Amino acid sequence: MNRIDAADVLELRIADAGEPGGDFGLALRRRGDGGADQPPDARIPITEVRRSGRRITAGLSGLPIADGAWEVLWTDREGRSGAVATTDPGLHLADRFAYLERPRRRVLRLLRDERGRLLLRSSSASPYAEVARVRLDGDRVLLSGVLAYTPDPQDASALLIARQRGLDGELSAPAELDGRGFRCAVPLAPLAAAHRPERPHNEWDLWLRVPGTGAELRLGSRADDVVGKKRKTVFPETGLDGGPGRVLVRPYYTVHDDLSLLAVEAGGDR
Repeated sequence: MNRIDAADVLELRIADAGEPGGDFGLALRRRGDGGADQPPDARIPITEVRRSGRRITAGLSGLPIADGAWEVLWTDREGRSGAVATTDPGLHLADRFAYLERPRRRVLRLLRDERGRLLLRSSSASPYAEVARVRLDGDRVLLSGVLAYTPDPQDASALLIARQRGLDGELSAPAELDGRGFRCAVPLAPLAAAHRPERPHNEWDLWLRVPGTGAELRLGSRADDVVGKKRKTVFPETGLDGGPGRVLVRPYYTVHDDLSLLAVEAGGDR
């Protein structure tokens, strides 16, 4: 097993308590084009490494890990190194949701490449609202999730904002905060009433306005590491009266795995 906890500590569980033997260390090696600042073979030694039996921990906080993929390497005192092999795909949802609960500017994730080697992926972090559940309930959509990479909210109320993409429509609904969790019910009748029939698609992008900060967090689903949800996840739709005819409304994921609402005329081109 391998994981990264909320404090950016890498934990490895090795298969054989006798390997690696003697003095050893860990390092990160940049994979691919590191750019002008870091060549492809750039290495970062990990100095905070501890071992207890089969368990190895390594502190990654503060290391200059640029965006991109890094191979995790064993190293010995002679400078020899080798890739760390793993059978663990690196996805542990409980760890991922715990990882969201701290403000941070950098996200570290583990994955296994096609040859079974352990990789570390680094990317810039931006605060957003992680959607954990989407449910269509009659003429409303029920949403719940957690605030990601943000300070703890100072109030128990928030506001869900729906903005009509490319147009000036804007609707809002109250949202409730429970610690870092949020939930809200988005009424769909106002979206249908604001439908613009001259546009084949009316998209409404969803934001969560957090009290006390003025910040607006885009709703999306990224904790599960599944990309391309637009083509993989299809939500049910509901029909509502709006404009000159019937309007069908459903949630959907954008190409960036953000959550939005789509409204089209019944029988029209989708």
